[in-house]
Amino acid sequence: MAAEYIRDKVRALNPEQHDTHRYIIDSNGNWFYWFNAADSVPFTFSSSQMANNPRAFFAEPEMFYDRVLQKSMRKKSLSVTNFYEDKITGDKAYSVVSYIYDLSEGDPSNHIIGYLAYDLSRSELLRMLQNAFNHQVPRALILGLQSRQTGEVMCIVNNCRWLDRHHIHEISSRYEITYAMPVWLFILNDGNALAILAMAPALLILLFFLIRYHLNHADLRFYRDPLTGCFTRNIFALIQQRSLPFTTVILFDCNKFKQINDSYGHQAGDRALQAIAQCMLGDVRANGDWVIRSGGDEFIVLLSRTDIAHAHIIAERIAAKIAVFPFSPEEQPVPLSVSWGVAPCLDSLDNAIQQADAQMYQMKNNRGEKR
Repeated sequence: MAAEYIRDKVRALNPEQHDTHRYIIDSNGNWFYWFNAADSVPFTFSSSQMANNPRAFFAEPEMFYDRVLQKSMRKKSLSVTNFYEDKITGDKAYSVVSYIYDLSEGDPSNHIIGYLAYDLSRSELLRMLQNAFNHQVPRALILGLQSRQTGEVMCIVNNCRWLDRHHIHEISSRYEITYAMPVWLFILNDGNALAILAMAPALLILLFFLIRYHLNHADLRFYRDPLTGCFTRNIFALIQQRSLPFTTVILFDCNKFKQINDSYGHQAGDRALQAIAQCMLGDVRANGDWVIRSGGDEFIVLLSRTDIAHAHIIAERIAAKIAVFPFSPEEQPVPLSVSWGVAPCLDSLDNAIQQADAQMYQMKNNRGEKR
């Protein structure tokens, strides 16, 4: 059988490439030749389209001179066959065909005496593709060879049923290459991309909180006192705008602060304010309680979810810390102290601040302190 002969020849001449078939048959399909006359054998494959009706299997070419002088590959490629099942490999295949003209009389003739056939199956096309990509074909690539006449596809890489939105590259009048590289297939075949996709929701959430943090941080810098780190009076507008729920107000005023400035200079006064603010910020809750520098040496602490009794305890504790703070300008210990007042936020924040301010002045008068 010719198929068995082809198989033997392929294995002998191409031990690593069993899918390569190049051969000649005579024009009536009765004889098969393997480039040497001694190799010719009868071709009697009964189910072969090529052997049974070669004129129907191979398209009729142009006249001899037209064929030789033809430069258009689109027209020359009309001699390419349609897809068929390869009898050796069982793969879908097609043949690139050249025509053998009878020149035995010495003059050109349009008489065809044989066909030179070069069979191309999926496995051989895949090997060509791998060689073109240096054996690194993208795993996400989907590629097929499609008949322009019938729409039939020989799928070469991956599953061509996934070729939904694809690109087309026309290679001849009969065939075109259809290909695509879907993002989802790229992700499934790339470990790094799959890991990034799995982490994407967490990364987006993290990015959201980072952006919000930085925006809030940038906003709050407008409300921060650069000397003490406390909020400034500007924060009151934000508190009223957002209706933040504070239950108790403590108002602190530094005792004899003017004397510190006059005796030791403004730099010493700034350090005293920083020390006092440090004691306040370290004794309130970071989330919910706000410390505000409302004036030169005046501070307001807004407490959330705190009753009057507990607010008095907090005020006394802060005042005690300030009193023992080691403040020594010019290497001379100078005591720091504050007077304070407490009021509940019943109707409005302004009224509570006024009440706390009145209590603070009463404490100053009782102690004989001056501003």
